Amino acid sequence: MGNKKKGLLTSVMAIIACVSLIVAGTYALFSDSISIDNHLQAGTLKVKLERTSLKWAELNPVTGYLVEQTDNEVKDFTKSSTLTENVFGLEDEVLVVPNSFYEATLKLSNNGSVAFDYTVKIVLTSNSNALAEQLKVTVDGDTVNAKLLSDGETILVSGTMDKTVSNSAKSFTIRIEFINQNDNNDAQDLTVDFDLIVTAIQRTTE
Repeated sequence: MGNKKKGLLTSVMAIIACVSLIVAGTYALFSDSISIDNHLQAGTLKVKLERTSLKWAELNPVTGYLVEQTDNEVKDFTKSSTLTENVFGLEDEVLVVPNSFYEATLKLSNNGSVAFDYTVKIVLTSNSNALAEQLKVTVDGDTVNAKLLSDGETILVSGTMDKTVSNSAKSFTIRIEFINQNDNNDAQDLTVDFDLIVTAIQRTTE
């Protein structure tokens, strides 16, 4: 009887072992692995700023007269930190007098892959004074404010730029002029510092 029980137990264990092998074999038949390479690339927002022409009239230190000059060389001001020149060609040693002016024609382009809203503004970075109040700024011939720089910050140009051919660039002319008026003497020996700032923010809908 003991031998029969032992034989039965051995048979049961053999069956269990076989079942285990069958299950393992079935699992192996249906096992699979799939690997898919996915690639996502972010769009870019890149604004390009060029000066296509510059006209100016400044004081000749030798003769004491105003001299008008023109520069039609196209210059890229996109990376302003690498430039030694500003868009108006202003230099520290240059003196301005009534009727002096600086007129820069600028071109703003969408050099990336996304549409954006843009703003071009002048920001006064020094204290306002009589000279700042006598600088007249026009954009494309239209007066923005006769005393623009005394306001601290003023938007000159704004709009939306997408990637279509007709809307991928915007040209505009900014003129800064020391206007001739009765209180010009109040501006003698004064200085003014200001920045031209271009900002762009992605636009997601038309």
